[in-house]
This record gives sequence, C-alpha cells and structure tokens, in this order.
Amino acid sequence: MRLVCVILLAREPRMSFAQQASPLPSTVATVSEAKPAPKDATADNSTLDGLLKHDGFMAVKLKQANLDKDPKRLVVDIEINRVSALFQVDTGAGGITIARGSLKKFRLVEQKTSQRLHTLGNKPASNKFWGIARLDTFAIGNCVFHGVPVAIKEIPHCDGFLGSPEMHRFAAVLDCGEHALYLARRGPSSRTSTKLAAMLESNGFTQVPLRLTSDHHLEVDCSIDGVPSTILVDTGSQFTLVDESIGTKAGIIMKQPITQVRGPAQGNAPQSIGRVKKLAIGDFEITDADICFMDFKEADSPSPYLLGLLGISELASNFAIIDVGGLSMYLRHPQ
Repeated sequence: MRLVCVILLAREPRMSFAQQASPLPSTVATVSEAKPAPKDATADNSTLDGLLKHDGFMAVKLKQANLDKDPKRLVVDIEINRVSALFQVDTGAGGITIARGSLKKFRLVEQKTSQRLHTLGNKPASNKFWGIARLDTFAIGNCVFHGVPVAIKEIPHCDGFLGSPEMHRFAAVLDCGEHALYLARRGPSSRTSTKLAAMLESNGFTQVPLRLTSDHHLEVDCSIDGVPSTILVDTGSQFTLVDESIGTKAGIIMKQPITQVRGPAQGNAPQSIGRVKKLAIGDFEITDADICFMDFKEADSPSPYLLGLLGISELASNFAIIDVGGLSMYLRHPQ
C-alpha cells in the first residue's frame, strides 16, 4: 500500500539571502494524521540507503541538470497544485521559491511586494521586485504539503528552488555523489545522525560540523591557505565563491577568468579565479583548488559577515553527504 504523509504548514518559509520579500499572511494550520514511511527491516545498515530506510526515511531520486553550463546542478521532480514541476535542490535558498515564468502553469496568482530583487554582488534592480503566493499543494516523494507560502522571482532553466528550511524540517540527508535526497517526516533524530556518522567515518568520510543560521542557512568553518573564515553550504551555487578580502590576506593571485562564471543569483558581478594551495572545510582539506573570488560588500546576504559560498563543484567532486537534520556534512576525497 502506498503511504502518503500530508502536512499543513503555518510558518512562512525563510527567504534566501537574495530574498527578503514582505511577510506572508499568517495561517492557522494543523498537521494531519499520517503514517511515516515504514522501516525496512531487511535493509543493509552498512550503506547510506539501507541505514536511512531502516530508520524510516523516504528516498527521493535526484537528477543532474546542466542548467546553464557545467558543473551540473541537482534537480528533483515534484508536483505543485497537482502539476509536474522541476525544482533545483538549493541549500542556499531560504525557502520554496517559484519561477515567475511558471505561475500560469501552476495556476498561481502573484501578490506583488515592494521588496526589490537583489543580485549577489550587485545593487538592487530598480524595476525588479519579489512576489509572494500560496500553494494549494506541494508534493515531493510521498509527502504532500498544504497551504505553502512561497516567494516568486525570475528563475531561468527550472520551475523553482527547494530550500534549506524544508530540508531541515524533514531531517533531510542529501547525497551529492549518488544524487539522492532522504526525508523523515518525524524530523531530526540524534540516534540516526549518530549511526550515520559512525557508518560514514568507517567508510573514509570526514565529518564536518555545520551551524544553522537564524535564517536557516548552513554555515561551516573554513580556511583559505591558513586564513580562517566561514562559508555557507550552497548546492545552488555553480562554483565555490570566496570574498576577495580573504584571498588578499592569504596572498592568492587572483586573475580574471576567460569566461564569466555564475553564482547563485545568476548575476554578472565581477569575479576572478585563484589557485588555493589548501582549502580546509572543517578538518577536511582540498589541495590545489581553483576558487572564484568576488567582492561581497555589496552582496544581498543573510548577514553582513558572509564571506563565501561552498558550491556544487566542490561538494559533488568530494562526494558530499549533508545531514541537514543532524547539522553535519561528510566529505571524502576521490579514490
């Protein structure tokens, strides 16, 4: 029998750091009675898939999509108001965001806001604003959300973003190497996270602690050639971006790239590339990494202290497994 969990949401989603739209109208909501995904007693606990299914997680298969150019981003098939949609899995987005070009497809009516649209590294556009709306249903895997408030902006190449608040609410485990997303309706479990850590570390992964910021972004300590900093884990960013001030302190030679690279906001902010001898993410070290640098001073960020984004290029190439519920990330060098 196919089990479906139905959730009614009251809290509006946190907006991404490029997203500070006006507050959405409040809603009195309840959580419906629904059975969680059944535990698989026959699952092999020595594998990520087996361990999580044994603990009642639902597996959602992801796909890779070349949204603009390499590296490819992770996308997932969902349903909005019972209409099929393609969403990018974006830990840098602070909530569910709908592409303005898909509103008619989903039979949505946009409510305009006075909040100007920001582009990372650029000043707000004077003629572009955020919109908001409310979905009747948002379905991913066997989970259906009702009355979901969303933000609206121009998004090329896909129908929207699945952000970090939804992933944290359902204790998501995101496997960037095997392209899978695991969700647990019961929410985060320290017991599952402890077992996950033991299994992954025994398979050569390095555990890196994460912090959840006040606006639901995933932050991690890092260093660039010995210069300490912090960085946000952002699967929606094409490349890893670090503030130019860090590169200068580390003595990195930063050169303009031959082609323009794009960050999470698809802007045209000036960016340069530098070779970093050692990029440390927690206790995990990446040597001889080509990193993008830009000036974050004008960026629309979740805090004025944002100094970088850890993008899908480094995450995928180092087989990142992100335990959003347990606030840990696991990295492993290519064999």
